[in-house]
Amino acid sequence: MENNNFLPDNSVFRKKKLLEKKENIQKINNFPIFTLVEFNIYGACNRSCNFCPVSDSTFYTNKYEGISTILYKKIILDLYKINYKGNLLFSAFSEPFLNMELEELVKITKKFLPNSRLEIVSNGDLIKNDHKRLLNLYSLGLDTVSISIYDGPDEFDNFISIRSKLQITDKQMVIKRRYYNKDNGDFGMIISNRTSLIDSNKFRSESDCCITDLPLNRVCYYPFYQTLIDYNGDMLLCPHDWKKSNIVGNLKTDNIWDLWIGNNYESARKKLTCKNRNFNPCNSCDVKGDVIGEINHSIWRKYHER
Repeated sequence: MENNNFLPDNSVFRKKKLLEKKENIQKINNFPIFTLVEFNIYGACNRSCNFCPVSDSTFYTNKYEGISTILYKKIILDLYKINYKGNLLFSAFSEPFLNMELEELVKITKKFLPNSRLEIVSNGDLIKNDHKRLLNLYSLGLDTVSISIYDGPDEFDNFISIRSKLQITDKQMVIKRRYYNKDNGDFGMIISNRTSLIDSNKFRSESDCCITDLPLNRVCYYPFYQTLIDYNGDMLLCPHDWKKSNIVGNLKTDNIWDLWIGNNYESARKKLTCKNRNFNPCNSCDVKGDVIGEINHSIWRKYHER
């Protein structure tokens, strides 16, 4: 059963506000530029959460390797050439702070894209006792670290104390509850099924309905405003595609803009705008992807209606 009264968690509202800022809505020849480029900069995570495919050892194998600075610089230069001013995110399928070249990646980003906004999503384990590294990243231009708290209210309060001690703002360190709260009846987040790799219904808010019938008959705006780049250079159609089953190209040789306007993305957009998710990986995905991206979708429609 599909719940059309779906309400996203607060982090989705925050993301929507950031991505739909007027200055972030860019076009090239009237075609909308993505407003978020997400990077998976490493091949491993230090945790194994039961709502995440990392917990399934038959599927996910930690690979202690990250994106090369040469490849990353090439991709950033691709973005520089289109005057990209939007958002960049280190998150995806791993723990970004495991990448020991993280500082260099931040330097490269801010050198060529000083007007872009860079955020890291982390579980916080590797920085709660390494404040020097965290402050150094801020000094290099990192805008935000978003901490996902899984262990309970004590850990949440610990990071509140860290933020206060370091005298950083709540925009520089966003602290998100990601554990069950019996008063709210939820985990503080909306979890997707990661294209059928987990049972997301186990983690839904008590006020939300289970999703059992797939594919959803619902538009999805992800390929209109966001792309994901894996640490080996693969560019994926969607950040929810943990199986990495729809790779549109590789940025070692391809150009990010060429792939963005290419046939793979355009085919998916035409289907999704008609509520058609009957293709891989969207046919096994339960993401209600129409919360963010309507502006980019509208620009795309106008481009094709010319």
